[in-house]
Amino acid sequence: MKIGKIYIILILVSVLSIKSVGAHPFYVSICQVEYNKETKSLEMALKVFADDLLLGLENEGITKLFLGEEKENPKTDEYIFEYLKSQMKFKINQKDAEYSYVGKEMENSVVWIYLEITNINDLQTAEVETKLLTEVRETQNNIVQINKNGEIKNMLLNKDKTVDSVQF
Repeated sequence: MKIGKIYIILILVSVLSIKSVGAHPFYVSICQVEYNKETKSLEMALKVFADDLLLGLENEGITKLFLGEEKENPKTDEYIFEYLKSQMKFKINQKDAEYSYVGKEMENSVVWIYLEITNINDLQTAEVETKLLTEVRETQNNIVQINKNGEIKNMLLNKDKTVDSVQF
């Protein structure tokens, strides 16, 4: 089972490396979480396809964002953050954890979104609940990879499995 999960993750990571602007054959997001013991925080980088994110925001009634364009809506970051808060929840050490929005950047057809959870003295357990983009695509997969001092734990979430947890 572990080996199969590793192959799935490798395939999905390579899919996210696609640089074409057109439609993509797989629907996946990757959330890389790094525990920073010096700042006592979880630093998160979420990578999603821009067209899928725009569809998710459109489902919420938010249109005409012009993501990554010169005429991008000035409230785009606010809309993205509100959408993420409705789709992704974290429990750290069995306590609800709020994250803050740090920013975003475009990379070809994907968007990197940066988030942070502060005041984490030690990372012992992490639970993630996400429905991210599952309302847009039935086959959406959301990979969460958590790194604590070089020890990496992975979660594969989708429409049927929206919650998972790991222990360190």
